[in-house]
Order: sequence, then C-alpha cells, then structure tokens
Amino acid sequence: MITDTMIFNGIGIMKMYLPNLFEFISEKEFEQFLRKSYLHSEKHGGGTPYNNFLVIFFKLIEEHCTNSSTKIRDEFKYFNFLLGKFIEFGKTKDFKDLIMSTINNFKANNFKHILGEIAACIDISNKAMFLKYEKVLENGKSLDFHFRAGRHDFYIDVVNIDFDASKYEKNKFQKFLDRRLLQKFESKSINLSAEIKTNIVIYPILYGFTVEIIKEQEEYLKSIHHSTFIKNGFQSFEPKCFGNIQGTFFNLFSIEEIINFKKYYK
Repeated sequence: MITDTMIFNGIGIMKMYLPNLFEFISEKEFEQFLRKSYLHSEKHGGGTPYNNFLVIFFKLIEEHCTNSSTKIRDEFKYFNFLLGKFIEFGKTKDFKDLIMSTINNFKANNFKHILGEIAACIDISNKAMFLKYEKVLENGKSLDFHFRAGRHDFYIDVVNIDFDASKYEKNKFQKFLDRRLLQKFESKSINLSAEIKTNIVIYPILYGFTVEIIKEQEEYLKSIHHSTFIKNGFQSFEPKCFGNIQGTFFNLFSIEEIINFKKYYK
C-alpha cells in the first residue's frame, strides 16, 4: 500500500518543480491523485500500460533521483511558468477542471496538450481580453477560450497536431494540414450561422516537425493566418510550435522565430 512517506515525497517533488500547481488544486487533491496512481500501477505490475500523466510523473522522479538529464524538469519548469501566468488572470477556478482532468486521466497523456492550451491562452491575452475558459456555443459545442478585442467577440479552439516527420511528403503536406484544420473548424461550427462562424478561430500547435520541414513549408505556414471562413471554409491563426531552444525551456515559437531563431534568441 502507499505510505505516508511516499505521499509526502510525491507532494514534495511537485512543490519543488511545479509549485504553482497548488495555486489551482489543494495538497489533498494531489494526494488523491497519488493514491489513485498507486492503485492503477499496482493493477499493472508496478507501472502503467498507457501513455498518461503518471508516466511523466514517474520520469520526473527518476530524473530527480539520477540527475542524468534535465529534459523532464525543464518541461515542468515551463509548465510552472505558464501556470504562474494563469494566476495573473485571477481565474484559477476556471482552469482547475482542466488541470484535474489532465492528471487524473489514466488512459491518455494530454500533458503537452494542456501546455498548448495554456500557452495559446497567454499568447492571445497579449492582444485581446480573456473572458472565459470553455465557452459553449448554441450548437452545444465547447471551444477552449472566449476573448474580446474591442467590441468583437471571438472563440478560440486549440488544435494540437502531432506529425510523424518520417512520413513527410512535401507535395502532400499542405493538403494534410488544411484537412486537419478544416475538420476541427467544421466539428466546432456545425449548425451555426455564417455570422457566428466568422467569430471562430482555430489555434494550431504543431508537434514533431523538424526545422527543415518548417523551413521548406515556411511560405505556406505563414499564409495560414490569412485563411477565412468565407474563402477557405475555416479560420485559423498561424501555426506555432513548441521548441527547446537553450534558455527558453519548451517555449511556444512562431514560424518566423523558428526560421530565424538566431535573430530572436542570441
């Protein structure tokens, strides 16, 4: 069975690498996660057959103990930074469900997806007023964020796109990405009026893309933010990518920053 010492150490690890987590959830709630995790891993021979948050937590403990790498700890530092930015909104209750659903999901690892949502929200907040997390439209579909710029309300849905670089084909890439963005837009805007559809914008975050692919597709990727519902059937911001550039942890970068990273990150 899980011991008080194990719980104490587990909470201690989180306080060391992810202290801002406890601005959103209580130590008791994290203790409940630890107890559920122990029961889950016990059923599966001391581990987990799924790629979930528990895997990341195990890796963090291992990295802390062996000090052989800082990759996972850097991810947690960036996550902690993002959570700190969220605290500035004074909306901790709005995002509690997002965080709790992430750590308690034992079937799938959406850790990087929550990072994407938080990073996207902070990025847009530099340009518009954040109003609400999880905005439900009249068609019953939930979009990630509700923002206002001037008198204009718009609804943002973050789409995290995983890509296998080994399957990259230059001539098929645009069709692949356009299809993913169109599918996401249509799934969220179904049965809505054209007027409301013009207020919906997809925020793409790309994973698994090499710098070489991004350079080769630079013109197309930068053109995506010109897409409109009337012309293309979907609206989207220019895609952004998580990158690990020295001194920035796993930050969210624009296509321009990736192409000319020496100019921005000397």
